[in-house]
Amino acid sequence: MKADDRQGNEERSRNTFKAIGERFMRQHVEPRLASSTQREYHRALFGADTAAWANRPVASITRADVRAVLDTMVDRGSAGGANNLLAHLSKFFNWCAEKDLLEIPPTDRIKPPGPKNVGERTLNESEIAEVWQAFGAEGGAFCDLFKLLLLTGQRRGEVVGMCRAELSGLDGDKPVWEIPSDRTKNSRPYSVPLAPLAVKIIEARPEIGESGLLFTTTGKTPISAFSKTKERVDGRIARRREEAVLSAMPDWTLHDLRRTMVTMMNERLGIAPHVVESCVNHISGGAKAGVAGVYNKALYLTERRAAMTAWAAFVESLLHEA
Repeated sequence: MKADDRQGNEERSRNTFKAIGERFMRQHVEPRLASSTQREYHRALFGADTAAWANRPVASITRADVRAVLDTMVDRGSAGGANNLLAHLSKFFNWCAEKDLLEIPPTDRIKPPGPKNVGERTLNESEIAEVWQAFGAEGGAFCDLFKLLLLTGQRRGEVVGMCRAELSGLDGDKPVWEIPSDRTKNSRPYSVPLAPLAVKIIEARPEIGESGLLFTTTGKTPISAFSKTKERVDGRIARRREEAVLSAMPDWTLHDLRRTMVTMMNERLGIAPHVVESCVNHISGGAKAGVAGVYNKALYLTERRAAMTAWAAFVESLLHEA
């Protein structure tokens, strides 16, 4: 009996939430997902919200435990964070079940505790001009960064890490930005054709330090403090609307700039859906199903260049009308 007890204790120590979380990171997250997504999983598994589970056997964690953590987050005003935590925990516990580390995931049938962000906010034409003007009033690195988010449709983490070594052909007619695989969500390298307006913004960025980063104040690391800067931008828009006796602009996020590009390309510019999808580095569409699992980072590059150029010209036309 003592030998059995000892073996059971050893097994439980190997199968703690922390130990299995580390194994999940090594075997599933790190080989497959981008570094930004890896950080999200790390926060979910090893952050303060789940710290009390660290030394507990992973199979001992119950639905009540999960609900208690989520409720605590909602109570402190982080309903969106609770939704994100549930999504990451669900993936982790489902993986544990696949590995026979537990029978039923404790996240099973738990609904997101906060209101779901449907992700359908798209800026209209006048709003595009408004936010662009507010970006200009902000000035500096954030001004250029936010403008490039709108013009390229790429994700924030991809744009803020832009380095001069990733750029080529800026003085020619086919400028390209090569995003390395460690910064893309699908962990594949991706080529972004740059419109003339995007090139103009990039070329005007000052060189700071030797890192080659375009969006840096230290010369060593990319800029941060996005939330505070976004608040300042929102404040400028709000004041301008108040002065004009206009209603407040509905809430929007930086990611909505990407969605706005996609929507306008589809609905206003008449660009083929498979080209639009490729412009934002989506590789799951049916148009690419025949690539036999091999993704070409330059797929539809000619068509995407025309699309990006048309989109930038459309944005410029809105600015002239404003």
